[in-house]
Amino acid sequence: MNLVWYRNDLRVHAHRPLAQALAQGEPVLALYCLCPAQWDEHGVAPLRRWYVLESLRELGASLASLGVDLHVLEVGDFAAVPDALASFVQAHGVHRIYCSREYPLNELERDRAVAAHMEALGVSLHGSDDSVLVPPRTLNTGKGTPYTVFSAYKRRWDAWLDDHFSAPAALPAPAKKSGHFVGKPLVERALKALSVAPSLTAKWQSGEKAALKQLDHFVQTRLADYRRYRDFPALDATSSLSVALSAGTLSPASCYRAAREAMADAGQRDGAACWIGELAWRDFYRQIMARFPRISQGRAFRPETEWLQWDDDDERFAAWCEGRTGYPLVDAAMRQLVATGWMHNRLRMVTAMFLSKHLWLDWRRGEAFFMQHLIDGDFAANNGGWQWSASTGTDAVPYFRVFNPVRQSQRFDPQGRFIAHWVPALRELDDKSIHEPWKQPLLAPDYPPPVVEHQGVRERVTREFKAAKALHDQQENTQA
Repeated sequence: MNLVWYRNDLRVHAHRPLAQALAQGEPVLALYCLCPAQWDEHGVAPLRRWYVLESLRELGASLASLGVDLHVLEVGDFAAVPDALASFVQAHGVHRIYCSREYPLNELERDRAVAAHMEALGVSLHGSDDSVLVPPRTLNTGKGTPYTVFSAYKRRWDAWLDDHFSAPAALPAPAKKSGHFVGKPLVERALKALSVAPSLTAKWQSGEKAALKQLDHFVQTRLADYRRYRDFPALDATSSLSVALSAGTLSPASCYRAAREAMADAGQRDGAACWIGELAWRDFYRQIMARFPRISQGRAFRPETEWLQWDDDDERFAAWCEGRTGYPLVDAAMRQLVATGWMHNRLRMVTAMFLSKHLWLDWRRGEAFFMQHLIDGDFAANNGGWQWSASTGTDAVPYFRVFNPVRQSQRFDPQGRFIAHWVPALRELDDKSIHEPWKQPLLAPDYPPPVVEHQGVRERVTREFKAAKALHDQQENTQA
């Protein structure tokens, strides 16, 4: 008996572990371990939990059509998984397990413990790098070290894929005898126990069928203009496929293949190349996470930035969370996040940099808040984006990168359409005043003034980073 152990790969298409298990010509079972206590510990958004559980319902039906039973075990947290999995394989006569590798530290520790249990039982464990296009430890610099600058990584990433990428395997034919979704009652109970507003769930479609349809729609209607319009939040110009990719209802290989095929069309080539770059960023942050495990422990990628002396201002943090900082684009973005469980990528950078540099609050507070709301909450991407914005991460341009929230607003929402949608108090302002409403206070009496001024932010950031570097160097010299 072969077992496919599902994690963040809730699909049957382009799924190497499933294909490998079925290719053995033996009966195949599938298993998902539901870990609600681990979700709690990681602050996973209720909306994301809903998406995962609903996608499991579709996965159970899809696997059944292939003659595969999907079991679900509720085990609490990762620490309980090894014993639960050991009991399951013994009870069902499993001798091979197939799964997709995961790279965060907690997941690695879980999988190492599982491997030890399986070795003791004589059960072989086979992992595939299905959640990435290039496995995290594949590419190194000329010195044999991990890449920490994206541009250099991207060049090697492109070259490697030119030589090694192969299209995902075709979906197996339906089985003569259907399987059974054994874990369906447990998943439905978990869904009923969730508290998620219908206004949130109504905005999203779960499962791989919707994801594949969304990919096709994006390629057909938006990919050609992706580079031109992707930074404008008032336009529906991005793929929004981060949701499906984060839960694995869509494979990165399917996305890459679709983009490469589009490159053959001169009209789509520029947009497709730009979107491929976003897939590269996704892999880049995963290899950073895999090769620098300290970031999975709440630590900064740049060690010297651990010495930054952040302010501890709960009122300012609350203003940021609730979208009342007095900066329209920041506030509109934060309200979009809370209302929909998603935020436009350009605005993730704007809001993260505003929290960490204008408000001078620890980026980890914002990182956690995003995870508590995002339907596409993915640790590697979220952490990588936050550390990039806070200049504690891999950004090749260090701390002096400071976005001006007004200029960002004027550039990427020039008519104020996105702002007007999410900040009703500003709807009556003209295209100029809507970006700086404090200059027309009589026209927007219900909108708060800025919590901080932009002037002087870069100077403070520079001082603080230099002071942190000095403290770090002093500590290094003392230890030496």
